[in-house]
Amino acid sequence: MPEIHELLTQNEKLAREVLAASADRVDREREFPRENLEALGRSGVLGLLIPTQYGGAGGSIAEMSQVVERMGQSCASTAMVVLMHYCGTAVIMAKGSASLKESLLPLIAQGRHLTTLAFSEPGSGGHFYFPVSEVQNVDGEKRLSARKSFVTSAGEADSYVVSARPAWASLPNQVNLYLLSKGTPGFTVEKPFEGMGLAGNASAAMRLAEVPLEDKNLLGEEGSGFQTMLEVVLPHFQIGVASISLGIASAAMERTKEHVLARKYEHAADNPTLAQLPRVQFLIAEMALELRSARAYLEGTIRRIAANDPEAMLDVLGIKARAAEACQSVVSRAMMLGGGKAFGQRGGLERMFRDTQAAAVMAPSADVLKDFLGKACLGLALF
Repeated sequence: MPEIHELLTQNEKLAREVLAASADRVDREREFPRENLEALGRSGVLGLLIPTQYGGAGGSIAEMSQVVERMGQSCASTAMVVLMHYCGTAVIMAKGSASLKESLLPLIAQGRHLTTLAFSEPGSGGHFYFPVSEVQNVDGEKRLSARKSFVTSAGEADSYVVSARPAWASLPNQVNLYLLSKGTPGFTVEKPFEGMGLAGNASAAMRLAEVPLEDKNLLGEEGSGFQTMLEVVLPHFQIGVASISLGIASAAMERTKEHVLARKYEHAADNPTLAQLPRVQFLIAEMALELRSARAYLEGTIRRIAANDPEAMLDVLGIKARAAEACQSVVSRAMMLGGGKAFGQRGGLERMFRDTQAAAVMAPSADVLKDFLGKACLGLALF
């Protein structure tokens, strides 16, 4: 396995040469970026978080942030698939049994196994941490029937971290997490969700019909899934989506700068470029401020997580919302400055604009996060 700095260099190269080259096709044809993932797997990037003892790079949330941000600059669909893989990987690492880790983590490190999360349900909406589906005892065996919505990499991933209420649960936060393999009996994938952005991430609903659950499938102790979501999934997911948002915004900023520096008014005597107009300079400044302030917040959040700062959770709650809003602001201004070319040309800024909206509404949405953050700031219970 390459060292961390080598992986970051590999990721930069692949994002520039492979992900960027296929981004418009992935978006236009709603194509799952399998070739991108295979290249990332061969390079070791998909094993970034896996401990070195299992053949991985032993990377942290900080390196994860760098990796998915750079991917987001080139192809946000690929970045989101990889982020959900990292989230699933983090749960397996934290809560998987010794035998599960021995069998699965080396495969992930080698880029031969893709995992993801399957939490959201129609009955819980944006509150994905409170599943409605419940484990049932059928003829002395544990079985799960459920409909999971908006599953990234649905039907494409090799395994799925699935949430459900244990049969004995009396409270919403009593949750179990299970790892289910692709091809498990009773496991089907519905028609892909055709959203306006992140078109290549194979988002779809999954149906589980009396899927058998064995003890080896359980991740962590009975009823501990909610805590795992808060302590393991939430930091990785929030940091990751925020990083992808900043990647999209950074790419939009660079493309906008190139446009306004090159675009001229040929009818004017001195042929001024858009960049010479004070109003354009003002908008570019606003874009830079949004981007730089959100990045500072993201970097501060990562530092607090690494330092086990007791207030880190406040920033974890807020960073996805802040980065999403900054990204929307930057890309909206980029579209305005790009004019007809930005709106009329498929791909590029137009694709980034749509991907931005998708990242912003992905649960937990900005409204839900601000509700949590407000409660936390006031010292109130979040749930």
